Amino acid sequence: MGKKRILFRADGNSKTGLGHLYRVFALIEMIKEDYEYTLLIREDSELVVIPKSYNLDVIPSRFDTLEEPNWILKKYEPTTNIIIADGYAYNSSYQKEIKKAGYKLIYIDDLTTIEMSADIVVNHSLIVKPEHFRAKPNTKFALGANYAMLRPKFIEIAKRNKRPSNVKEVLVSFGGADFYDLTSKAVKALTQISSIKKINVLIGAANKNQHVYKIEKEYKNVIIHKNLAEAEVIDVMEKCQLAIIPSSTISYEVCSVKMLVICGYFIDNQELIYHGLKGKNVIYPAGDFKMYDSLRFEQVINEVIEFDLIKQNEMLKNQKTLFDGNQKERFLDIIKKIS
Repeated sequence: MGKKRILFRADGNSKTGLGHLYRVFALIEMIKEDYEYTLLIREDSELVVIPKSYNLDVIPSRFDTLEEPNWILKKYEPTTNIIIADGYAYNSSYQKEIKKAGYKLIYIDDLTTIEMSADIVVNHSLIVKPEHFRAKPNTKFALGANYAMLRPKFIEIAKRNKRPSNVKEVLVSFGGADFYDLTSKAVKALTQISSIKKINVLIGAANKNQHVYKIEKEYKNVIIHKNLAEAEVIDVMEKCQLAIIPSSTISYEVCSVKMLVICGYFIDNQELIYHGLKGKNVIYPAGDFKMYDSLRFEQVINEVIEFDLIKQNEMLKNQKTLFDGNQKERFLDIIKKIS
């Protein structure tokens, strides 16, 4: 039998954000030279963010999640396809249906809360262990920074050293669904600090908050960057000495580039990554961002930019130890094991 194809399953929109899609994009970049693949995505997802070169199959929105396995089964033979699913909709019931149909399944997890039927569960939090999961006896686990779902250029840049420097340029990014308008609060705080010369606001295509664009008109030193490609994101990040971000995948990307990081959470699925980063001393642990107003942001920003060089250097060195650059090889290895 020839090499199997990978079916990636993920969605993203203004309600759920784009994090699941971007992690799947990272995995596609890792495997596309070794495996044929297809990205399965619902038609009500934010299709504009998908690279034009990707192989795509669009699931009609009339099918609900539990009807999906049957839709997939009619089009893709289980003996020649492996499914990699990333999203909260692919719960215990969904996984059981996929397994009943005969597919090998890799599930990308954030929460450790559902019963797993997948062959392999991936969770890239730095603190999670197999005993945190409820799973079938034969379920295997791929856990921690060794399985960080970083795009290739971030994996490469993670190997470099970086020296601390004064904070003059800042990155602010609160994902595709900034429910609490944290972007505006953080930017307002930054504009009160005279030593900060430029504020880069990174938003995804799913961000429907029009208030963000008013910020750019209101403050001369604010630039909005929307729906950037991987290399463009890195170009922006490399100019910054400080990032204000949630503990989602972007926190791993920022740590790869290396800078001072004010990092917190505002939804449940960010807490495991947050506590892992806090434990490694690679971030300033900001806690629950839902509790923040612009004044609280300003207090924390001032505290961080006044870190002495020894403290800054320690944080950057700790970030350097997070990722060893061998994520691609590990993902190819776990796919091979169930092929």
